[in-house]
Amino acid sequence: MKKKIILLFILCIITLTITTGCNNDKLEGSNITTTIYPIEYLVNVLYGDKSNINSIYPNDTDVSKYELTEKQLNDYSKSTSLFVYNGLSNEKEIAKTLINKNSRLQIIDASYGLKYKYGIEELWLNPNNYLMLANTIKDDLKNLSSSKYSAEQIEENYNKLEESLTTLDAELRTIAKAAIKNNNETIIIAYNSFGFLEKYGFKIINISSENNITSNIKNKFKDKTYTKIFVNDTDNISDSIKDIVDNYDAELIEINTMATLTDKERSNGDNYLTIMNDFITKISDVVLE
Repeated sequence: MKKKIILLFILCIITLTITTGCNNDKLEGSNITTTIYPIEYLVNVLYGDKSNINSIYPNDTDVSKYELTEKQLNDYSKSTSLFVYNGLSNEKEIAKTLINKNSRLQIIDASYGLKYKYGIEELWLNPNNYLMLANTIKDDLKNLSSSKYSAEQIEENYNKLEESLTTLDAELRTIAKAAIKNNNETIIIAYNSFGFLEKYGFKIINISSENNITSNIKNKFKDKTYTKIFVNDTDNISDSIKDIVDNYDAELIEINTMATLTDKERSNGDNYLTIMNDFITKISDVVLE
């Protein structure tokens, strides 16, 4: 009888060890540092209930000009277990610096294996590209956590996100199809990254360069064939664009490119999906008016 009890006890311990080992998430409760808001959003959606997630960029920051101090780099290298960044930008230099300061730091290059044609923002403004960013982060989080239970949760979160992004993609295609049917699919852009909309069937005219503003284009603004220009909400408006606005009463349509959010946007509960829905609404208002 004692032998049976001892054997049962040993089996219970073995079972508990195996179960605990499978569910022991190495990342859970750790500090994860991200870069731009779209990456921060993905990590939060996929894993936000298990770790402390923060961005290196303060709200409403021009990331192209923001530089981390030596103290910040030292602090992040000591406090961070995982750094998630965009390797197609200068953020890869930040990753190298942090690894040099802490060789045990884990990293995820969210854009690994990806390319962009028009501008770096198309990595997240284009729902298809954003899904690929999400897939890379998802796979790496699952590998790093080494927990079957966490992997299943991450996969479930990814599947929900995939549904949302697929819906955004379908909406863009539907709007483009309707615009083409109405012979009104032209969108005037003053920022290169918006060029990805061409893939959906929109006719894109890029006037970001003064050399692209021909007399023909000016005449179309003059006769009101064109009335609106898509601009980046953080970019300075060139004098040539200002001339079109002043002389032909053109309207600037500001697009939130989401590198960072403002304090107001965060307090209002704005996120990637709400901002993308606003973007799509602005496109629809222009081509289906």
